[in-house]
Amino acid sequence: MPRGLRETSINGAFRVIFAPIMLNSLLWWLHDHALPLEMLLVIVSGLVAIYADTIRHFVSLPPQRLSTWVLKARLLSVNSKLFNLCECHNNAFATLVYVARAFVLVLIMMGLFLGGIFLEVVAIRSAARAGVEEAYSRFHANLDMSVALVFIVVVCCRLLLMGEFLYRLRNFKGYDHYLMEHVAELEEKLVVAENAESTSVRE
Repeated sequence: MPRGLRETSINGAFRVIFAPIMLNSLLWWLHDHALPLEMLLVIVSGLVAIYADTIRHFVSLPPQRLSTWVLKARLLSVNSKLFNLCECHNNAFATLVYVARAFVLVLIMMGLFLGGIFLEVVAIRSAARAGVEEAYSRFHANLDMSVALVFIVVVCCRLLLMGEFLYRLRNFKGYDHYLMEHVAELEEKLVVAENAESTSVRE
């Protein structure tokens, strides 16, 4: 047998034998660690939903030193929050636009979630009609539970953030000074970090 054909047959046999074994091992590992993985996924999704604005600013900035990068993202996030509060203060139309923008994400997620449920129900019924056994396995159940938990956590966190924004808007006097002081504090830390970075680069 030529060498090229032998290597091709060996690679094909390796894929045929080991790919299902690796997949089954991964599925069993996911089954055994479903609860801690779901808890970790829920915690991470909640943190991402709460700090979504900071993460968005962090991603939009060019790569740089990590401490400076984080400080700039926090500074932009606080500035954006202060700007939105000042824009919506005593302005019903701007407040309505802000609330509508917040609800757009919630409605999109609800549509995706309901669409996914519909597609899964159709797939399960089609598999049941075709006589496929175990169409809805334990892996699918864990996956559905994780997606449902992530959806609930993200939607609740975004609604809580919107409620907190409206509460701060109603009690805006005094809170704006706190935000300004926080911005000034972050600017001072950013100046110190940039000076330290420039000094280290010169050395």
